[in-house]
Amino acid sequence: METEENAEKKMMENASKKRKGGARDEIQTTVPTHKNESKSLVLLQVNCRSIYKRALELWDLVDTYNPDIIIGTESWLREQIGNTEILRADFTTFRRDRHARSGGVFICVKNNIACSELWVDYEFEIIAVEIKGSDPKCTWEIVGIYRAPIEDKRVIENLAARTDFLENSMNRSIIGGHLNLPQVDWKGIAEGTSVTEAFINRFVWDNGYTQVVGKSTLGDSLLDVYLVRPETALISCGTVQEISDHCGVLLDVEWAEKFCDSGETTSFRIPQNICVRAMKVSSRLITNMGK
Repeated sequence: METEENAEKKMMENASKKRKGGARDEIQTTVPTHKNESKSLVLLQVNCRSIYKRALELWDLVDTYNPDIIIGTESWLREQIGNTEILRADFTTFRRDRHARSGGVFICVKNNIACSELWVDYEFEIIAVEIKGSDPKCTWEIVGIYRAPIEDKRVIENLAARTDFLENSMNRSIIGGHLNLPQVDWKGIAEGTSVTEAFINRFVWDNGYTQVVGKSTLGDSLLDVYLVRPETALISCGTVQEISDHCGVLLDVEWAEKFCDSGETTSFRIPQNICVRAMKVSSRLITNMGK
């Protein structure tokens, strides 16, 4: 803990010196004019527990796996810390800092990919970015989220309010982040040991998302997830070496024109308990009609 506090103190001191020198860096929100021509989109998710302390480990991972997008949670950044102190110039960076010790989330996008900020939740640590391919139809919504263990279902309610209705969101969507919900059953049973767990499960299934991380990311717990819509876009997903105590998670999804031009529609799965209730209602209607 003392080492982490010293790292944070050094980070703040460096930021103060930089501001005095007139070299204030702003959070990037620009849209590159050139676009990625790749046929797939690769995302790397990392839990940092202070990106300042673990920047070298992060960029080693980036150089190894060459992701197009990085989602970082628990960045521990504050607005006084400029991007150029810890983040590379070959990425466009979007941040949602906590403005207090710990927490925070960021999304980094390669400079050869057209991108723009969609929205930021100012109550909780959630941010969304639009990613565009060479074809305007090849667009993804990328959401980064960090939910602290002490936070309740309001975090998920805010996420749902932004992303659960198709008229307010894109068909192609990826939600990546550290949710601190190890007990959630991601297989579609909309009941949980807590209200928050049941709520996130219903949100996922009612809106066509699939949780695609198949292994635990911290000990025996699955904490760092990817919710992907549509599931048919998934190429692969797996864990990689950690930079903190969490494994990193690498995701690869289709981004080729053949996928975007296929006339794809988003299908929604109906939770089992809703199907059962519908069957009972139909049975009663048939019985009544026969009387």
